[in-house]
Amino acid sequence: MSESRLRLHFLLLILLCYISPSTSFFSFKYDDSSYVACHPNQTQALTEFMNEFDSSHCNLSDPDNGVWCDKSTGAVTMLRLQTCLSGTLKPNSSLFRLQHLRHLVLDQNNFISSSLPSEFGNLNSLNTVLLSDNLFNGFEGPVDVLVNSSMKNLGIAVNCFEGEIPFLPLSINFFEASYNRFTGSIPLSICNYRSLTQLKLGYNNLTGPIPQCLSHNLTNLFLRKNNLEGSIPDAFYKSASLRSLDIGHNRLTGKIPRSLRNCSSLEFLVADHNRIEDKFPFWLKALPNLQVLILSSNKLYGSLSPPGQGPLGFPELHIFEISDNKFTGSLPPTYFVNWKASPATMNEYGDLSSNQLSGTIPNGLGSLSFLEYINVSHNQLKGEIPQGTQITGQAKSSFEGNAGLCGLPLQETCFGTIAPPTQPPKQEDEEEEVEVLNWKGVVIGYGVGLLLGLAIAHVIGSYKPEWLVQIVGPNKRRSR
Repeated sequence: MSESRLRLHFLLLILLCYISPSTSFFSFKYDDSSYVACHPNQTQALTEFMNEFDSSHCNLSDPDNGVWCDKSTGAVTMLRLQTCLSGTLKPNSSLFRLQHLRHLVLDQNNFISSSLPSEFGNLNSLNTVLLSDNLFNGFEGPVDVLVNSSMKNLGIAVNCFEGEIPFLPLSINFFEASYNRFTGSIPLSICNYRSLTQLKLGYNNLTGPIPQCLSHNLTNLFLRKNNLEGSIPDAFYKSASLRSLDIGHNRLTGKIPRSLRNCSSLEFLVADHNRIEDKFPFWLKALPNLQVLILSSNKLYGSLSPPGQGPLGFPELHIFEISDNKFTGSLPPTYFVNWKASPATMNEYGDLSSNQLSGTIPNGLGSLSFLEYINVSHNQLKGEIPQGTQITGQAKSSFEGNAGLCGLPLQETCFGTIAPPTQPPKQEDEEEEVEVLNWKGVVIGYGVGLLLGLAIAHVIGSYKPEWLVQIVGPNKRRSR
């Protein structure tokens, strides 16, 4: 993979943080004024719990960590200890004596060789449990040990859990279980979760179809890198709340559902590496907030020219990746005109490589000062590559594989010849230097010879050497 392509995918990781397991829309809200001293027996249980681990990195004054207790009873109701515990979470841990816990956040700790104790089932008041990024190696009890009738937010991503997806209560609002080893299908009971806003099940081994009955309130659906089959649900009703949809790297077929046009809040649409067979979804340009559109490595076909041969549309689009499909046709001169209106603080990324595009590259592409990456390689493009600082700074590989394309950064000029190297041949310089030195030698030799001749004449005339007098004779006085 080239450096430019690596840079593109690195940026994707940043811009797609909405759908990463370490970042979520979910956040805590709590009232600082409710902070009171904890009951002595609760304080003792907390102290014993901390002593079960290496907790030297825990800073309870950190706003992201701490303990909160109920005003009237002094019972611990919230415990947040992130990125600071190291050790084994045991079934007899003092944690399970905190019977009134409602919010438990133990993300990004190092629970060495720990299974999730079945004693979690005794904490009946829990409605928020976040245990992501701990490498738990399974459940000691049933898979739904963390679930109770009041559970609203459950995060268990980046662990080693296996088996089927746990049964969730109807009250669930947030469920994140990406980066595990879950198998089986997405349960049809998901259709009953009317309060569910975020469902993240990416990077597992799930099979079967995506249920055709998604919650109207769903804002984030992350199913990337599974083995899901069938079609994409065409169940996005008017005023749907969806903001992020990532179903990439599955085995999905069929068409891009037209009901997505109802998702006016949609910002991220990622469906790469599937078997979707459809024309380019120009109708998506009706979505005013769409920033990322990734449809690479599918069976998409047809013209990329918008109806009426106008601009591409998508006024907020910053990442446009449609490589490795079967798109045809040419790109109109105004194809990228909307990108000019984008804020200068946002860079643009476009990958149209490995299609069957023809014609010339729109000249407007060369004037995009904030174009970070463009790839049109392996098409049937021709003519001169538009020149501009951002274009000439692209890798040569971004334009290769187009027999009729010429101009920088390719070596082929647009006059049918190979562009000369940037450094002139040294041989010509050496020959020119020798020629100059030869002329200098002639001039210097002529000057030295002339001066030497004059000096000799002066000596002869002044001192009249004896050998010359003998030849010429002494001066004779003229007679008057």
